[in-house]
Amino acid sequence: MVSGPQIAWPTVILFLACLLGLFCSSWLTMDATIPIWLGSIGNGILIYFLFSVVHDAMHRSVSKISWFNDSLGHISIFFFAPLATFELGRWIHMRHHRFTNDSQHDPDHFGHKLDWLTPLRWLNIDYYYTLYFLKQEEEDIRRKYLPRLIFQTILIASLILIAAYFGYFFEVIMLFVIPTRISSFLTLGIFVYLPHVPFSHTSMEDEYQASNIRLGWEWLLTPIMAYHNYHLIHHLYPRAPFYRMLMIWNARLDEHLASNPYFVKTFGIGKNEGGKKNTRN
Repeated sequence: MVSGPQIAWPTVILFLACLLGLFCSSWLTMDATIPIWLGSIGNGILIYFLFSVVHDAMHRSVSKISWFNDSLGHISIFFFAPLATFELGRWIHMRHHRFTNDSQHDPDHFGHKLDWLTPLRWLNIDYYYTLYFLKQEEEDIRRKYLPRLIFQTILIASLILIAAYFGYFFEVIMLFVIPTRISSFLTLGIFVYLPHVPFSHTSMEDEYQASNIRLGWEWLLTPIMAYHNYHLIHHLYPRAPFYRMLMIWNARLDEHLASNPYFVKTFGIGKNEGGKKNTRN
């Protein structure tokens, strides 16, 4: 069992850096210093990295201080998935860990299929998560999360309408709405699809085969994927902060290799390399 630190300072720094970046990008765009399309792309990338804060907060890995951990989660998810709530997001994500790759119960299953509708699905992570929630039959789950979900939807719609009233509708769409779609697309591809291909096993069947290890080019993939090129480690030790995954992989390498982890090529999309060479980084 690996637990998180009292305060995961690298995650806190990432949180502050992303918020500062969003403020600066939006300010420079509104000031016409940079074109609005560039501000939109920049905000989308920043929100993508902010997802690491949301994700770790869901696992209570940002801090053992509950109110501090959850506060960063609430703030971050407002930018990442504005139609979702942090509590509902946590419940959905815990379902993913319980039912990884299960076509009937994994809430991430919608992002596993590649076809001509993939871009549409990947652009709307909050819509598909909400749809997954609404299909649940447990009344206690609905009573617990539905009122806040309705409130959140009304709040976001109201904020957009207020912005439109004051003449900032285009800016809100470009600097807030479209960036959430960009981050949704990146998150589905990098956090949901790549770390779990080829989806051949569920977590109940074999945790070591349900998600993968992507060796090679760590200097590039580790920052881009926020260490989730070692996503298997996250599923084995979900309370560990994202930036410790590589360290844990190396520290327990023999134990991990003995359990036959699933390897994919550095830039592959599912072929099992099966090798145990070049595994320490």
